[in-house]
Parts: sequence; structure tokens; C-alpha cells
Amino acid sequence: MRKTVIALITLLVSMGALATGAMAFGKDSLTMEKCSGCHAVQEGKMARVEEIRATPDEWGVVIDRMARLHGMELKEGERDALLKEICETQILSPEELEKVSYLNLNNNPQTVEAPQSDEEGQLFATCVRCHSAGKIYSYRMTESAWAKIRDFHYYMDPAIDGQMREMKWYDEAGKMLASLAKSHPYGKAWEAPKANLAGSWIILGNEPGKGDYRGYASIKADQNGDYTVMGTLNFHDGMSERFQGEAVLYGGHALRTKTQHNSFETRGAYAFTNGVIQGQHHFPAPDFRTSTSTWYPADGSARVLKVTPSFLLAGETTTLTLDGVKLPQVKATDLKFNGGNVEVLEARRDGETIIAKVAYRGAGAARANLEVKNLNTVPVTLADQIDHIKVTPGLGRARVHGGVHFPAEGVQFEAFAYAGDLLLGPVPAQFKLTEYVTREGDDDLAWVGGIGKNGNYFPTSDYGRILTREYKTEGTGLVKVQAEYERGGRQYAAEADLAVVPPDYVPRVK
Repeated sequence: MRKTVIALITLLVSMGALATGAMAFGKDSLTMEKCSGCHAVQEGKMARVEEIRATPDEWGVVIDRMARLHGMELKEGERDALLKEICETQILSPEELEKVSYLNLNNNPQTVEAPQSDEEGQLFATCVRCHSAGKIYSYRMTESAWAKIRDFHYYMDPAIDGQMREMKWYDEAGKMLASLAKSHPYGKAWEAPKANLAGSWIILGNEPGKGDYRGYASIKADQNGDYTVMGTLNFHDGMSERFQGEAVLYGGHALRTKTQHNSFETRGAYAFTNGVIQGQHHFPAPDFRTSTSTWYPADGSARVLKVTPSFLLAGETTTLTLDGVKLPQVKATDLKFNGGNVEVLEARRDGETIIAKVAYRGAGAARANLEVKNLNTVPVTLADQIDHIKVTPGLGRARVHGGVHFPAEGVQFEAFAYAGDLLLGPVPAQFKLTEYVTREGDDDLAWVGGIGKNGNYFPTSDYGRILTREYKTEGTGLVKVQAEYERGGRQYAAEADLAVVPPDYVPRVK
């Protein structure tokens, strides 16, 4: 009986939509079948569904909630198909999505959100008490849709007034939602561009703690319009990884992957814009790390894409690796620097890369462009010396293991070199943990474990009482992360903080 009623409603609303103008979802669409039973179509628009644009990750949360709480029936494969269909028109633009890309992967992001104005400070007090600002900024809604969010919160959490009793939350939420309707309006539906990822790709990336890599990928379209992907990553230290899996392109620009790298499951989130794929893939616990890369079409014209390292110091001879597409055979005279006094001592093609030995003969900090004969230029930073190093994140947050559904979450620390305020680039510092004394008898260091020399920290404790620890507390705490680096006879040191905290038992609120 319910299916009959839904079918009748679908027919009637579809006829109404055709009479009033085109709508995003046709009468035979999966969205119409699954959503119109509750979301009426009026004036050619499906209520709520066509009043919201969001990231594909947030739409996935919405679809799961509709199935879990409101009885939307989904057969095998229909969830992914529905998500893809909705994102054809109801997704954020690439520019909008990029601003919240740190939430694309469930990888314990270390981004520190902070209000940039008094008004945003009030938003943090009213809303970011319970979930991230990024989750809020992952949406664009009509004014009426934003207004309904307050009722949604009362439906999901009737005790919210008591929990937020230090303010009149009903009134404050109304002000904030009215403000969001202006700062993050719905605008208009997204028009997904035609896109085809099938082909061969060159991958250039960096994995903190391991270094730079070059790789190759083959992407093939399957019968459902999605993709299969496979390839190899070759790290500069001689290690390699093979990967294969599947990929889905949402709204013509948001690429999400499920792959295995040397049998380890990974998840990827990339942006496909201007013919290039850029983003990250992440290894979950226990092999916890995130890798950033850019994918270029392998059949493009000959060009230099990347130079490593990206900076030169006065008085040093540096070996540069130039990565690119169809790089030619070269000699030293085929390379020159435009800007700065840099001498090219040697140059040769080595496989798919160009290896060059160069020396900065000048003085002072500057920007120079390295040009390969008849090709493009790539920027290189010049400096007298490294003045100091800095560790990021400045405050890292790790989470101890909380059960099969709440795995431990680690932190990858990195060290970057600076000349004054000028960022030069990453350096291979050595890391260690030391006590951060915040109280008498502080013993956190003894219980939070150790850190890898490459800056990778992964907690080894389970969340629970440790009977042998004072006060029988868990294996959490606050410690110092220290980085040490030596270059040219000089010693550099920097530090950051590491907070090891309990599991995140409300991950959906991120």
C-alpha cells in the first residue's frame, strides 16, 4: 500500500513539475523514487533536497540518516547510485568544497579552526561547541532551509536547551542561522560538467615521514560510469607501492577512491579541475598516514612539473630532481636559472626524470625560475642559510583506541625550514618525545608511548583505566614533540605539543 501511495505521489508531483518547469530529478530518477514520498515537489522543486548543496561526504551522512531514522529502503548498490545522482546538481562547487577539504577523509585532521571575526566567534559559541565549523561550511542552503536547522536540532536532541543553558540557545541559533543564510546561501544548482578520467596518469606526491614519490596510474571506466584504478608509486628512497581499487566522480569534480596499497586499505579524496587530479589518500589505523599528490595526464605535451628539493642555500651544491612528462635528454647548458646567481654543474636524464647538480653562488633570499631548454619554468627558492625550523602541527591531537568502531588515531609531525619568515621547504628532522611538565609528578610520557624518528606518532594504549598508574587514569596526556636537524655544521631544534586524548565517540558530528 505504501509503495502504491508513493508511486501515485511521484506521478502527480512529476506532472506538476513538468507543468511549471524543468527540475533536477526526472520522474524515473532514483531520487524521485526514494525521496518524493516525504519531500513534496512544488513549483518544480523537491522540498529540502533542492534547497541544499553540500559535499558528497555530507550527502552520504544525510542518506544514511534517512535510511536509519526514516525508513528509506535501499537495496544493494542504491545508496551509491543515489548519492551520485544527487551530487549531479546538489554538490558544492570546486572552490566551495576546497575550503572544507580537510574534512574529506576520516583521518583525524589537525586543522585548527578559529573564528576570524566577532560574528564568527558567536557562531563558534553557539554551534561549534558540538561539531566542527567545517561541517557547517560544508553546506549551502536557502534561507528557509537554514531556518529549519534549529527545529532539526530540537528533534535530534530535545535536551539542547539544558545543555546550552549558559545562553538562550533558541534565540542565538536563530541569529546564527539567519547569518548563515546570507554568508552561505544556496545560490543555484550545480551543473556537473562532462568529465572523463579514463586514461594514463603520472602521479607526483609527497608522504610526510617517507618523502617524495613519482607514480603511474591507469583509470578505466566501468559499465556504471564509475572507474577502476590501478598503478604504482615509486618513492625517492627506493621503496614502491602498488595500488588498485575503484573510484567515483561526484558532480564532475569530486573524486573519491577506495583502493588497496600493498594490501592496505586506503581512502582517497581528490578534486578534478582543469584536467588535473589533486588531493590525498589516507591509510587508516594501524598504518596511519596521509599522502598528498597531483595526477597529470601522461599523454600531455613535454613539460617540467616539479623540482625537488624546492630551495637552494648559498655555498651548497645541491642535487635536484626534475619530474615531468616526456622530459628530453639534456646537458648542463640546457638548464638555466632566471633570477639569482645559480650555476648548473651537471645535468642528465635519468629514466623519466632529470637529475641536475647546481650551486647557488649569490647571496640573499630570492625567487628564481629554473628553465629547461624549450620547455616551461618551475620556481625555486634561494636563501643564504636556514635560520630556523618549525614543527607542524604546532599542537597535534591523537586518540587512543576505543574499540573496533573507534580505532586509534595518530599524528604525523613534519619539520619545515625557514629563512626569516620565508618558508623554504620540508627537511628530514629526527623526532622524539619529552615530558611536558604541567603538574607535580607529571608522568604522561611514561604512558603515551613513543614517536617514530620520522615524526609519526601512533598511540598504543586502549581507552580504559590503567591500574598501575597514579589515580588509575587512562593512557592519555600532554607531552612535548622535539625535532632536531643538522645541516652545514649547524644544529637546529624546534618543538610542538602532542595531546593524546580519549576516542571520538560521536564521529558523525565532525
